[in-house]
Amino acid sequence: MSTVLRPPEQREEEAAGASLVVRKERGSVERLAGLFSLPQEDGKEAKRQSRLLVSMARSEAETLVKDYLSQQGSPFSDNAKPPTLIIDDLPVLDKTALPSSPWKRLAISLSAFLSFRGWLASVLAWQRSLNPKSRDLLNSLDLSRNNSLAISSALGALLGQTDHPSPSSPTISNVFKQKVAGYMICKHYCDWLAQTEKDLVVLVAESSV
Repeated sequence: MSTVLRPPEQREEEAAGASLVVRKERGSVERLAGLFSLPQEDGKEAKRQSRLLVSMARSEAETLVKDYLSQQGSPFSDNAKPPTLIIDDLPVLDKTALPSSPWKRLAISLSAFLSFRGWLASVLAWQRSLNPKSRDLLNSLDLSRNNSLAISSALGALLGQTDHPSPSSPTISNVFKQKVAGYMICKHYCDWLAQTEKDLVVLVAESSV
């Protein structure tokens, strides 16, 4: 599959997911497998657990964009604004286009994180080739990819949508475009984490007695 990058004008979402990795501290990883395997979890608790997963993933990705840019060389590592392009099929968060219902927003978030499963796999592969010695960045990208799987699995369970096709990993051959795409993917992944956490906070509050 070939991915086309083109100058700013539009584009959005797609793809598939499952399984969370959360780092307890730098260099130490804890898998939260099975958190959603409990039979018939009550709705309120399922929302709380989903929020916990997203909050932990967001905390883990707090410096992802900064760390990514620091390893790409000029102009990415300069203080100037990084170069950007619109990437076909990348889930771009447009808050003005989101529906008013938090449940409908979660359905869109599910689609986004399913897509990020493939996108982050591609970024990880590109960076393994471009920056094989940047262990912290590679670990962070791998963690983000796994977190996107877990979040899509959790949201799918919450929404009753558990049957998803396997995602493809988009391909880009040009090195500069790989670097631009990686930056945009990391940025929008973090944007979706923040939005999804907000929506889950609303749903948890609505469930409170």
